[in-house]
Amino acid sequence: MLKYLEATGENRDEAIENALSQLGLDRDEVSVEVLDNGKKGFLGIGSTPARVRVSYEAPDEPETIHKPVEEKKEAKKEAKPKAEKLSITTEDDTPRLVKPAPADFQPEKLEKPERPARASHEDKPRRERSERADRPRRPRRDRAERPVTPSVPKERELIPVSEECMKKAETMASGFVSGLLDKMGIENEVTVLPQTECDQLRLNIAGPDMGAVIGRHGDTLDAIQYLASLVLNNELDEHVRLSLDTENYREKRAESLERLARKMAMKVVKTHRSMTLEPMNPYERRIIHAALQDFNGVTTYSTGTEPSRRVVVAPDSRRADH
Repeated sequence: MLKYLEATGENRDEAIENALSQLGLDRDEVSVEVLDNGKKGFLGIGSTPARVRVSYEAPDEPETIHKPVEEKKEAKKEAKPKAEKLSITTEDDTPRLVKPAPADFQPEKLEKPERPARASHEDKPRRERSERADRPRRPRRDRAERPVTPSVPKERELIPVSEECMKKAETMASGFVSGLLDKMGIENEVTVLPQTECDQLRLNIAGPDMGAVIGRHGDTLDAIQYLASLVLNNELDEHVRLSLDTENYREKRAESLERLARKMAMKVVKTHRSMTLEPMNPYERRIIHAALQDFNGVTTYSTGTEPSRRVVVAPDSRRADH
């Protein structure tokens, strides 16, 4: 228990000596806090004594439990216990009377309640190992070693479209696109391009003002193509993929995206930091993935939701040249 004592003297050292003499302790056994260094004054006028506070460790004093008056009276009455009872004291200093044990009492013969026996490992039925348990386990790879799978769409299964259906699709798509551009006040001429895939219809738009048809990064051209595809496949029994182009924009855009992809990949390899491209439609994202699928040191994946989904070019040391 930590205790304190304040003492005074003409100066600080004398006040400390006075405190030590009162306690009977050495200087090393106490901690001193100077409360006031004191003042000598002038010719004894205005002087103040020095005052210190000494802290020291003292043994803990046993706590005295004051019993109520009623308990004291009951204790006096039970001063002479009866022969058949024995007085004991519990942990909380409360007297309790119990009957003495009989003369033939044998504690080792007390009946103990039987506990249910625990089933040992040998008693537990063993699960039969399946045939899969005998197969060699595949080595476990850490999370850091798991490759980032780019969100490149899998190769589609091309379903050929009949010649009759394709002829009908050409007439419907050409008429819809031409009529829509007429409503927009854009002079146009829609022609059918040679077929490159068995389920694809390719159309080309020609005219004096195709900048308005293309729009920013091909947004207007993509929107017209999307609307025409909805109308087309809503009327046909077979699925036809529509590709709309003007002034060879699709090919020029693909070349531009491939150059952008390689440029970003070189930056990623040099800085070891991921680069996030601007939002693109699924067709343009596929161009980026395809352009960098064999580029050493980088990997690509898509993030976000449409229409703000973007391609991320990230460093990949496992694909770098050693």
